[in-house]
Amino acid sequence: MPELERLMMLLPIVFMIHEYEEIIMFRRWLSGQRTQLRVQFPRVEAFFTKRNVFAYSTATFALGTAHNFVLISGVTLISLYLEAYHWWFVALMAHTFHLLIHLFQWFAYRRYIPVIATTLLTLPYCIYAGWRFVMVSQLSIPSLALCSAIGFVLMLLSFLLTFYLMSRLHKL
Repeated sequence: MPELERLMMLLPIVFMIHEYEEIIMFRRWLSGQRTQLRVQFPRVEAFFTKRNVFAYSTATFALGTAHNFVLISGVTLISLYLEAYHWWFVALMAHTFHLLIHLFQWFAYRRYIPVIATTLLTLPYCIYAGWRFVMVSQLSIPSLALCSAIGFVLMLLSFLLTFYLMSRLHKL
């Protein structure tokens, strides 16, 4: 099996390694950081309060993770099966942007957030896998840029859908 296909199959696993840290740590961390968030980022705290995010259970966070895991796994499997590797690259870029947002959050907050350890652990995979894809693919620079832009937009849409699903579950 070629190296790129092995790297492609690792994406859902790398995604879940990152998400486990969120699932396990986020609920407790968020509850303990509410006052600090109110002081340092009052708009974020107000947004979370308005949407009742501080009351979300671990199961609620796990639902959001499951939604994204199904998407990334599905895209990976379909990309491998159809040999439409560019769609996997879109998913890789979406996850990479997700990790870069966590880096930005960490720099802005200036203290531990419950995603940073696995962000730092899994970002090198994303960089290497993306680099290997670019080296072996036949896609032009504009096509790679388009795939990256699509990945960014899909990451944002998935984020919105994830929070919608989590808010619906929380209301049950």
